[in-house]
Amino acid sequence: MASINMNPILTTNAKGLFSTNSNGFTQGDAQDDPAVKFALSGGLYDAEATAPIFGGQPVQEFVSDNVLGSTLKAAADDADPTAFVVFNQAFAGLTTPQSNAPAFLPGMSVNYYRLGSGARIPVALDPASITVEGELVSTTVYWDFTDNVLTTTQPGTQDALPVKVLRVSTANNKTVSYNSVTGYANWATDGVVAVIQI
Repeated sequence: MASINMNPILTTNAKGLFSTNSNGFTQGDAQDDPAVKFALSGGLYDAEATAPIFGGQPVQEFVSDNVLGSTLKAAADDADPTAFVVFNQAFAGLTTPQSNAPAFLPGMSVNYYRLGSGARIPVALDPASITVEGELVSTTVYWDFTDNVLTTTQPGTQDALPVKVLRVSTANNKTVSYNSVTGYANWATDGVVAVIQI
């Protein structure tokens, strides 16, 4: 008896047709998760900060009596972060034709997820640390505060970040490239991203 060998479930693009690869992540765009979406918090970025802040960057949260939320400061080498800024529902980020990545200036409202919330957040990854792919999700990682990237190399005596590395993406990502001289922050499409659970 004649038969046709086929897979009725297989989905593919016929050769030569238009095809768009949808793999990739946007730095600071927390992944949809009904179990943690209500843990999204808002606060005020430190009015005395000297540089803008972006989604996917670690911050420290300080107790405040302000009705608009806690005060957030950019985490630094000598201080452990308590949260990560995200772009989710953060509609006040400033963009211009010259600076197309949303930037939050000192004194502005920012949204964030606290460490321990379980949020899954794409962050910029040091290209030298893509070797984390294939390792345990509990692999020890740190934050490089100079280049604002996740890294497997311990800077000085810095504590490890209490996060899990769930995925590494090497292509089709959008990461923030900030130029401190011009003050412009633009999307870079050649960055490496790690999705971390905080």
